[in-house]
Amino acid sequence: MKNYLIIFMLVFSYSLAAQENTLAPIQPIDDTTYIDTLNKNLVGLNVFPALGLFGSGRMPTSKISLQYKHMYSRMNIRASLNFINYYRKNDFVDIWGMDSQQVINDSDTTIVDSLIMRQFYNNLYTYDIRFGAEASFSGRNYSFYVGGGLIGGYHFVGEYYYHYNIPYNGYPVNFVSVSPYNPEVKGYREIDYLKVGADITIGVDINISPNCVVSVQYAPEIVFYKSMKESLLDPDKYYVSEVNNELVFVPDYIDLIVSIRF
Repeated sequence: MKNYLIIFMLVFSYSLAAQENTLAPIQPIDDTTYIDTLNKNLVGLNVFPALGLFGSGRMPTSKISLQYKHMYSRMNIRASLNFINYYRKNDFVDIWGMDSQQVINDSDTTIVDSLIMRQFYNNLYTYDIRFGAEASFSGRNYSFYVGGGLIGGYHFVGEYYYHYNIPYNGYPVNFVSVSPYNPEVKGYREIDYLKVGADITIGVDINISPNCVVSVQYAPEIVFYKSMKESLLDPDKYYVSEVNNELVFVPDYIDLIVSIRF
């Protein structure tokens, strides 16, 4: 996370430094108010998830957004298509059972040949569309904005577990990679949700050139997940909790949107 913040601050500082080169189409009304006379339509892509490639690990969530914005003198309207992939560690493993053989001798000894391991895997993602409006406060070659929007979409939660065998050579048992042991899916729970909610946007649009705008924004959201359908196969009877509707506040979305003006 520290590396993400360093990269974020470097990009932000570079963008601010670029404002020293005044763009002629930004016309002053007085010493503190400016009118942006450049093209008013923006189409942009959220590139912040790509910064995870330079960090020390994966982000908790990756939000890929394609956004359209129309800028007025005092406000913006926006619409976006979003894909959000939620990262959840898939390294939980437990011992489900064991394979053994009976050795016929004086003591009828039972020998454990291998252990049956169970590994868990998760897949969570969202597709949604958002419409919103923002109050805009223009300066020389940049504008601050604050606003909100409505969210509607589809949310998927998939939970799976696999069985595989590993040789048993006594305790302690060292967990090993699943891949050499050809695991098979033994159980799963898949849930489809309707997603509705709202987000808040606080940020700044920075004119890098007459045709390029970089937007840095903080965009927390509060959403309600309504369960619509559940598919279940659970021979181990692992999923004992019921599927419930959820109201969730997500405070950690930061977007870095690079847009073209037309």
